[in-house]
Parts: sequence; C-alpha cells; structure tokens
Amino acid sequence: MGFLKKTLLLGLIFFALLLSGLLAAIKLGEKHIIGLFVQQANQYLATPVQVGRIELSLLDQFPRVSITLHHVTIRGTLPADTAALAHLRTLYCAFDTWDVLSGNYRIRALTLRQGRVVVRRNVKGQGNFAIFRADTTQASERPLAFDLEKISLQQLQVVYQDDGLRQRYQLQVHDVRAMLAVAGHRIQIAATGTTRVDGIALGSDAYLRGKELTLRTQLTVDRDSKVVRFSPSALLIGPAEYQIAGTIAYAAATQLNLTVEGKNTNAQSLVALLPARLARRLAVYRSRGEVYFGGAVQGELSGRANPQLTLTFGCRNASFFHPGYKEKVEHVFLTGTFSNGVRCNAKTSVLSLQNMQGTLQGRPFSGSLHYANFTDPTMHLRLKANMDVGQALRFFPVAAVRAGSGQANLQLQFHGNLRAFRAGSGSAGEASGELVLQQVSLRLRDYPQPISRLTGRLQLRGNSVALIGCSAMWGHSDFQVNGALRNFPGWALRPGQALLVDATVASRQLNLNELLAASAETRAGAAVAGSVPAKYAAVAVPTSLALHIRVVAQQVIFRRLQASNLRGTIRLQNRVFSSPGLSIEALGGRASVQGTVDARRPELIKASTVASCSQMPLDKLFYVFEDFGQGFITHRHLRGLLTASGESDVYFNQRLEPLTNRLEAEIKATVRNGELNNFEPVQKLSMVASREQLRHLRFAELTNNFYIQSRTVYLPEMEIRSNVRTASLIRVTGTHTFDQQMDYHVSIPVLPGLLRRVSMGGETNTGPAILLAIQGDEDNFRVSLDQRRTMRAPAATPATVRPSVGELLSGRKPVPAPAGAASAKPPVERPSLGKPREKKPVAPAPGEYFDF
Repeated sequence: MGFLKKTLLLGLIFFALLLSGLLAAIKLGEKHIIGLFVQQANQYLATPVQVGRIELSLLDQFPRVSITLHHVTIRGTLPADTAALAHLRTLYCAFDTWDVLSGNYRIRALTLRQGRVVVRRNVKGQGNFAIFRADTTQASERPLAFDLEKISLQQLQVVYQDDGLRQRYQLQVHDVRAMLAVAGHRIQIAATGTTRVDGIALGSDAYLRGKELTLRTQLTVDRDSKVVRFSPSALLIGPAEYQIAGTIAYAAATQLNLTVEGKNTNAQSLVALLPARLARRLAVYRSRGEVYFGGAVQGELSGRANPQLTLTFGCRNASFFHPGYKEKVEHVFLTGTFSNGVRCNAKTSVLSLQNMQGTLQGRPFSGSLHYANFTDPTMHLRLKANMDVGQALRFFPVAAVRAGSGQANLQLQFHGNLRAFRAGSGSAGEASGELVLQQVSLRLRDYPQPISRLTGRLQLRGNSVALIGCSAMWGHSDFQVNGALRNFPGWALRPGQALLVDATVASRQLNLNELLAASAETRAGAAVAGSVPAKYAAVAVPTSLALHIRVVAQQVIFRRLQASNLRGTIRLQNRVFSSPGLSIEALGGRASVQGTVDARRPELIKASTVASCSQMPLDKLFYVFEDFGQGFITHRHLRGLLTASGESDVYFNQRLEPLTNRLEAEIKATVRNGELNNFEPVQKLSMVASREQLRHLRFAELTNNFYIQSRTVYLPEMEIRSNVRTASLIRVTGTHTFDQQMDYHVSIPVLPGLLRRVSMGGETNTGPAILLAIQGDEDNFRVSLDQRRTMRAPAATPATVRPSVGELLSGRKPVPAPAGAASAKPPVERPSLGKPREKKPVAPAPGEYFDF
C-alpha cells in the first residue's frame, strides 16, 4: 500500500512538472507561435480575415495545444460581394503537444463554434468560398503547416444558397465531427453528428423544414479529377434511414450519379420529405406494414439542365391510421413509380400508381392512375369503391362537411387531356362513371339544417352529370330531382368555371324559413330599428352558378304563409334571377308573379316584378304578412276578397331586409264584399251615424289605384258605398307614410239621395257635403273639419231659370230671374290627389330573361 501511494505521488509530481513545463514553454513561445501562424495563414488566405483576439491555450482543446481566435469574420470572394462568408465567435486551430516540444508545428484539428457560415453561388456559378491560395511548398519545409485530421462544427448555422438553381439550404448544426485522412490528392472523410434542418428551398417549395437529422457519411474527395465519391452513407430522420451512394463530379457543371434507398420507412417519414403545402394535411396519418422507397439521380445539375430522376415506392399489406378520427385503411397494396422523363422536366414527367387496393372498415376499394406531362397533363384513372360515407369523411375530412353517414358505391373512369376536359373542349377525352347514394346524411358546416335521406344515382356522361331519381330531405323540406349538372367536372376541378344546373324539382313541402336560415348563431348587427333580429341568410350568389329549374311544390311555408301548388320556372345567370311566371295558391285565392331579382350587388338587391292575385281574403292576407309592418289597420279590422295587380321595384340589403326608401309600386285593387270593423278613425265620424253603425261598415265593391313612392302611399279619390244610410257614399283621398303619418280627406254628402240627380237643363246637383280631415299618426290622430277645402269653395253662381212649356213651343227665351233671387248651391270643390311622378314601367333589362 505504501509503495502504491509513493508511485501515485511521483506520477502526480511528474505530471505537474510536465504541465508546468508546457505552460512555461507555451508562455515563452506564445508570441513566436502566433507570429508563425499569422505568417503562414497569410500565405494561404486569398481574402481578408478580421480577428478580435488571438491567444495560445493548453486548456481550450486539452490535451492538444490550440491557437484560439475570437470574433472571426471571413470575407467572401465573389466580385462586389460585401457579405461575409463566415462570422465565428471562436475558431480553434489545434496541434499536438509533441509539436510544441519539437518546434515543428502541424495543425491537426479545426473547430468552429457558435457562428454563421453562408456559402453562395451566383447565377454565373461563381462561389464565395475560394478563400485559400494554391501552395506548392512542401509541408515538411515549413515550420507551421496545416495537416488536418479532424474538423468539428458545434452550434453553427450553415447556409448554402445557389442563385442559379434557386436553391437554399439552411442547417442548424448541433455537433458534427469529421475525421480526415489525406493521401496525396485524395481526402477521405468520415463524418457523424446531429443537425437540424431549418429548410431546404427548391424553387418556391421548402423541404424538411424543422426536421432533426442524424448524419453518418463516408466520402472520398479526389482533388485531381474533382469527384466526390459516397460510400454507402446514411441520413436518419426519426426511425427512417435513407442510404445514399454514388458520385458527384464538380470539374465543370455538377454531374450527379446517386442512388437512394429507404429503410424502416413509413407514411410519416415519406410525408416528412414533402414540402409543407403538400404535407400539412397528410402529416397526421400513421402507418404500419411494409412501406418502401428508392430512387436514382443521374445527369447534370445546373441552371440550364436538371438531372434525370427515377423513383419507386409502394407498400405491401400496409395499414394507414388517422389518430384523430380512429379510422383505419387496411390491407393496402400499391406499386408506384415516378420519372421526370428523357428531357428531365415537368413536360416529360410521369407518375404511375398501379395495383392499388385496400379496405376501409371491411369495404373494398381499388384503382390505378397514370398521370403524364405535368405541364399539360394527360390522365388515365380508374377507381372503384364501396364505402360508408361517415367512415370515409372521418378518414379524409372535407372542410365543407362536418359529418356524414350512409352508403355510396363509386365507379369512375377517365382517359384524356385534363386541361381540355376542364375547359369542356370537344377533344377533352372520355369520362364515365356512376355514384349510387343510399340513405346518405350530411351535416354541412355553413348551414344548420342537415341533408338527410339522400338517395339517387349520379351518372357522369362526358362533361355533364345526370341526376336520376335523386331525392333528399333538407331540414323539413323534401326534394325529388331529375336533370343534369352541365360542366360539373370542369367546375369541380378548376376555380371560376361555370356550373349549369338544368333540372326539374318536385317537392311535397318547402320550408323557406329553414332554407334561408344563415346559421344557428346570431350575427352581430342583425337587428334593425323597429324590427325583430334578422333570421335569414346573407345572399351570396356565386358568379359561376347558372340555373334553369322547373319547380313544382305541393306546400310552401314561409313565416305565417301556408301556400300550395307552387309552379313555375326559375332561372339564374350572372347572379340575376328571373322567372317568366310563378304561380301559387294561398289563402283560398291564387297569386302569380314574374320578373327579375338582380343580386349582382349583394348589398343592394333589386326585385322588379309584375304580380297579380285574385279572391284573396283581406283579413288572412294582412295576418300572413304581419299587417305589413304597421299596427294602424290590421287583419282584425278587415274583411273582403281582394283582386289586384301591380308592378313594383323593391330593393333589399344583404340580409333580405327591404329598403323602404327605394320602394316604388303601382297597384290596381278591387275589394268585393268588404267590411271595415272597429276601425277607430271611422268611429270618430259619429256626427254622421251612430257608433254602432260605424263599428261594422260594409261596402259591396271598392276599386282604386294605389301608388307607393318615397316611403309614402298615395290614395287618389275613390268612392266608398257603404251600408250606413246617412253616409251611403263617402269620398276619400290622401296619403299615408311608412312612418304612419296620415293625411286623409273625407267628403260625406249630407243628402245622399240628391247625388248625381240630373235636372232638365243637364246640370248635376251633388248636394251639400261634410268635409273632414284625418291627420296625425296611428297613435295620435284627430278628425276635424277640412277648413282648407271649405275656404277654397267658389262664389255662388246665378240660378238658371227653367223654361216653361209654352216658351219651349214658341221658341222664346226664358226671362232671367231678378238679382238676389235664390240660386242653386254650387258643388263643393273636391280635393284631388294626382298620381306621383310617372314610374318607369317594370320591364326586364336586356339579357335578364334568357334561355338555355
């Protein structure tokens, strides 16, 4: 034990003396060694290097002695390039301890730590990295020389940018160590380490973004022939390993001859190789089973040429799983190839998927795909699948559909040019297929009402899809559809293409309250002053949609309206709806309408219509239309049958709320067997008849024209013949604004029996009348004598003397009556209300009615 202690003590003393000697030697020779390093470095370097501080250290790279350079900036060698090749916090140039003792300094290791290196090639292929001069002096003849055996990169950001190829590689090197063996003009490198790829940009796509890689490579650099040879080298991304072998020649344009083979690959590792725009939706999928990948790259890589790329991939008895939806595709077999062709570009590229088959929840599918010429593609597609709609949507979600269920059988075949097919050209190719739906239900993302019981057959015939026996429920509305979707493939495959729907739609019930519902959520700003919150959808009609639909509906529900036998044609083109005629039975009568609805400006929708109705009960009409938004005269006051026709221009905002300030209409109406019950303004005419008589006012027929303009209803003078003996004839004229401001003028004859009594001289005696004015709003109005009309009555005219029988026989003129004699009372001036400014007749603009 004592001997061991003595030996250990002597060893420590010897090591301390040796270390002290080394430190003394380093301290004494520091300036000399640094001077030699600077002198020799200047002979090698072809570009300026800025260094903050240089020191000689034994501890930084122990047991080796290192020349440590702090805050190093190395300039690039491109002409007129001011950017630095490298910014390094620390650069270690290390040599062995024996070199210090022998005085023959050989730099054996190089370490770059904490910095950024940017390697660039401009569009002419010139690089910024030629920083060393050629040197023919033998290393043995120099006191300090580079004899590298090891290079280490630690916490270093490395960027490679090729402007000619539009490529950019950005790596975050954690710790990569390379062993070098130099034998004449050959350098053998064995490198291992970990790095993080921030992105490899090829054109507009970035690959391997944010991926952690493990590198194991062996390569030989032949400096005479300028060829890099890769022995089987491995690049690990997660569990997947990609082996690379071959050569890269760089004497002139870069020549590649590489092979790549994937081992332990799966769906995740293959998706990780794709750019983000392609991998985003596929990254969640997981796979089991055998998935293989391999390929070769051969040819010139430069700004004017691409190498030939050949890939093979596929799977055998594999399964793919979506963890979010717990759905799995099993027993998948696939053989795939890709090649960029003899010209090595997109035009000669070919993608082929053969022998594709598998099952989704036990339901089989199969198919094949041949896709040639990525610039102007020609496609051969065959697909056959029997699927559960809900399981298919869960495995591969569709953004517009929340969920679904039901059965679907699909058979699809296509052969031809895809661009011509999208454009609907006659030489587009051949497309055929069939989709059979059975009891399919869909919950759409933008509509609260589900589509259910969707059943029918959709047949693809060239560029159209035939709808055969299709039926569905949308909420409480049902549809039976037969027709065609013209240009459906082009519309589905290419944005902006038109879709023409030519169909006949039959329905037992249309619930427009549900069909116009925008969403279950209440939208901000839905309420308007004096009205309930808006419940109906914002109108957004796509420009690409055109319709020619013949509609037959047994029952229609909209708010309080319960109608039946809706028939007519609806057309749509360029966001303009039109109809040559729609008819409907409601309230025991019948109504029809024709016209256009212009939705080209969603914030200002214009409906120009010509409408008519016959034998409509007034009380039911007012009730169904919610008393037309006013409470002055309501369905409780009215009885009778309305027959009317009218022309109107009605404007709506985006939520289908009418803009009353723009409304214009002209209406001709006739009411038969009418009644006015318990109407307060009439109750105030008690000076003419008793309140009991006025409480139930009946009239046989009432005819007049009404005009609506500038939020005002204009009522020309009309005669009302009622059941009240003392007021059997009432003349009414006036205006009524949408703000419920009334200005009515009423004329009631005092002696209704004298009305329109013609004398022998031909004059008409209208008799005396009471002139009244009804003014104010519906909550605060007054009935008073119409002073304005009374004061405008003209002066009395002389009475006409009636001739006697003898005077008539002899031809003598009658003797005029003396002045001051009694004269007949002149007729009182009636207020007249002229028609407002002439309204432009309602007529469709050119192109608004159209034919398919």
